[in-house]
Amino acid sequence: MGKIEVRQLVQGVPFATAVLARAPLSWSADNNIALVTQHGVYILSRALNFTEYVFGTNTNFLPAAFGDFNSDKLTDLFVVTEDGKTLEILISQSEPPLMLASGADGGPSCTYKTLNIVNVAPGDFDGNGAMDVMIVSHNTKVSEFFEVYILWGNLKEMSLKCASEDSPLLSLSGQPLVMDYNGDMIPDLFGEDENKTRKFWVFGQDPKREPPVAVPVEVGNLTSLRVPSSHAFIDLDDDLAADLWVTAEGQYEVWMKSDKGFKLNRIPNLPTSVVGQTSFADVNLDGEVDALVPALKDEQSAIFIYSYGHSNWIELDVNFKDSAENIWRYPKADDKDYLYTDTITLHVGDYNLDGYPDILVTLINAENKPRVILMENVKCEAACNAYPRKFVPHWNLFEEFGDTVLGTFFDFQEDGTLDILLVRKDSDGKYQLGVYKDPNEYDAVFVKVLIPTGRCYGSDCELHNIPYGTNQPGPSITYIITTATGGLQQSRDTQLSQTAYHALQLPYTVFGLGRNWNFVEELRVGIPKGNNSETLSSSFTQIIPNSQLIVIPYPRGHPDRWVSKLFITPSKAMLMTAGALVGTCLFVAAIIGILYRRELQQDKREKQQDAHKFHFDAMR
Repeated sequence: MGKIEVRQLVQGVPFATAVLARAPLSWSADNNIALVTQHGVYILSRALNFTEYVFGTNTNFLPAAFGDFNSDKLTDLFVVTEDGKTLEILISQSEPPLMLASGADGGPSCTYKTLNIVNVAPGDFDGNGAMDVMIVSHNTKVSEFFEVYILWGNLKEMSLKCASEDSPLLSLSGQPLVMDYNGDMIPDLFGEDENKTRKFWVFGQDPKREPPVAVPVEVGNLTSLRVPSSHAFIDLDDDLAADLWVTAEGQYEVWMKSDKGFKLNRIPNLPTSVVGQTSFADVNLDGEVDALVPALKDEQSAIFIYSYGHSNWIELDVNFKDSAENIWRYPKADDKDYLYTDTITLHVGDYNLDGYPDILVTLINAENKPRVILMENVKCEAACNAYPRKFVPHWNLFEEFGDTVLGTFFDFQEDGTLDILLVRKDSDGKYQLGVYKDPNEYDAVFVKVLIPTGRCYGSDCELHNIPYGTNQPGPSITYIITTATGGLQQSRDTQLSQTAYHALQLPYTVFGLGRNWNFVEELRVGIPKGNNSETLSSSFTQIIPNSQLIVIPYPRGHPDRWVSKLFITPSKAMLMTAGALVGTCLFVAAIIGILYRRELQQDKREKQQDAHKFHFDAMR
């Protein structure tokens, strides 16, 4: 399997720093928690508002992307200032604050005068094994188009070469999708240029960092791309090679990858006339990726699901009425008082690690106030015949955070459990970051998978590094595990399948395994085809639950030689099991010791009795 490393124990309320007392938690009558650490005392609410512990006092940012900029296996946070003119990288660390703002010890930043940064996508755009950053600006006072810039990264100096705002790399009609067109593990772009012509822009390994090569797409009578779009570079036909889901005006398109490029496969219709952004998840744990679309049906909010294998839209059972009979709705185009209301996006993540992905969505109440709502994926009983799963809203989970306009998942402490990153609007009109940590402990396990670039490894890289931080789009992962009841559980996902319009996807995949403590029998990984007729994939067996598997597809053309590293995160249940085993062994050893001591004492008494016997034979 490769290198195995045991990481720090995380259990209950996990903290990465040392504590100053044997029992450092104090619970007050008003449900606040006081935690004593070597860095001071932290006061947490019962709902575990984790904001200060993660960010300190630096919260006036807007989240833009995730990625490991300094390649230390800790995921950093890319943020934009509220005016859209500055990009900053908050470097992740193991001590509070977990996200260190730019400065002497923090990450780099770039500030512009006229840009309005609306999208950020980290990636290795020159193939040197170090992370670069793509930014997209949309300032209608300067240009009607979306202007693309590449900020070239320097891993040795931990810096960014801030691009000149007067010289955009590309001008497009919408935000581009970051994908891998030719399978060389260097990110490329897909979108429409100023003339509404669909193109792929292909980057190559080039020390001179020349502009990408434009590859036009033959579209025939197809409609233009929709703005805002929600294209996806995702495996739809279960062959572990990413395909292309395109959101166009009035329709969707499915393009399958072949050795001659992408070919149009089918054109699914829209479920209704008004739809939001498409998200993707294996909703019912059948091993197939489904498309999830928020939509309006008869002026009422709804969620539809589409499976490539069944080719039809199904409306899911979701109740948008809370316990007080208040009806919540999706944001509308005229809800301009808040950021992020220009799109309706479902952010996907397995919140409770039961294996079934949940969603976060922003809804508006009758008072036109926004709130992020967690919708839990649960079994649909006999009342729903159309689909076996449904989403149940948790209305008040983030109520104490105020007017929240965005929620997405993020594993802040790299322990395999997904926390929730929130953006709220305060009464003064400013936007602040917030972090919610679930106070509940689920008796569930996970497996976390990261697939960086496979262009180089170690001494073969230009920087002689292991390229953990490259944000590779398109690798597909599937697993199979035997459940406690003897059945098979499987799921599938594609890493970084979407990158535009607040997609905020993580550069890794977290699969919840539920209460299945068995080894993951098989985990298969595949990378984009490129010009290959066959998918390049490799399988790994007997993966330990509660671990992170890093698969480096190097050398790319030899999947049987791909590098793998396994990092184990012991859980509370695992340690309790180990403790019980050790306790049992000690108990048995103590019993054996007691019996052995009693036997010795018995032998001693028998010898003493033999010594005091009067032998009559000796008198003869």
